[in-house]
Amino acid sequence: MKRQSIIKNELGMIHERELQKKVHAMFYDGTYTTLAYSGNIIHIVHPGRINPYSGPDFIDMAIMVQGELLIGKGEFHKYASDWFTHKHHLDSRYNDVLLHIVCEHDISVKIAQESIVLPLKDVLAMQIKERKISLQCMDDLQDYAFRRLMRRCKELELMEYSIPIPSEQLQAYCIVFMRKRMNQRRRIFHKDDDYLGLIQMFMHSPMIHAIMHGAEIPHDISAVSYTSRNGISIHLFCELFLNAFYPFLIHLHKTYTGSIIEWYWLQKSITRYGSLLRRFPDIPQQYMWQQQGILEFIRSDYSRSNSCQEYFIPYLDANMNVQ
Repeated sequence: MKRQSIIKNELGMIHERELQKKVHAMFYDGTYTTLAYSGNIIHIVHPGRINPYSGPDFIDMAIMVQGELLIGKGEFHKYASDWFTHKHHLDSRYNDVLLHIVCEHDISVKIAQESIVLPLKDVLAMQIKERKISLQCMDDLQDYAFRRLMRRCKELELMEYSIPIPSEQLQAYCIVFMRKRMNQRRRIFHKDDDYLGLIQMFMHSPMIHAIMHGAEIPHDISAVSYTSRNGISIHLFCELFLNAFYPFLIHLHKTYTGSIIEWYWLQKSITRYGSLLRRFPDIPQQYMWQQQGILEFIRSDYSRSNSCQEYFIPYLDANMNVQ
């Protein structure tokens, strides 16, 4: 009782928003692992973004639960019972919270998919460093690159509601990618409008077939043979692989294994994009993930108000019956 009284006094003296920032900082390096209240092992892969508006505190968190990668919302409270004190149980925005983070688990009711308890002393000891967002900082560039990958996994997750068959999900997501690229005049892959045929060639290529049946991803996809690519140009094959198939592969297996994720950070750039080089001449672009980070940084400036669903669902309506 004495310990609980001390904790209550300490928690009462600190504003929840201040603790929230400290919790976000604790998770930022992607190494935090703990035991959830359910008994599952939880690894915080990425803390997502702090939500400055009403609704759950953290957006697009990425966590591993017993080796399964999950992406969703996070909510922080001093006490688990604050969920009801703040009337979140009456607010539909909190219905699908993935992770409930508390300093004191004072109730036994299951609230979110998973709940974890952070020792108050660890939270209070966390020093928040002022981080100036700059793409020249490799941590920030890597953060944008990872955010881009997680966003695509989330888009595929949303597809499950309307397209339950995995092969059709992949085809639809390839269509989304190709349409966006074909509409950008400076990045037309093929003068023909037969990108549906190209997508079919990609999906039925020997290399994609092998990976779908358990083979490992080749260490260097730029070296994949013409036959294994099913006759598709190396540039288009790698673009489809990175932007559509790779997120699909992670989403399909629901895993965040070392061998799969290492590929993302080790692939060297195949194409040098003049527009990126001119706009960001001082930022390294030798690896695919560096280019992806820059592209996500650019996207964040133009689409802060767009949700993942708003960004890609319109492309699907006209293509649901594509065979």
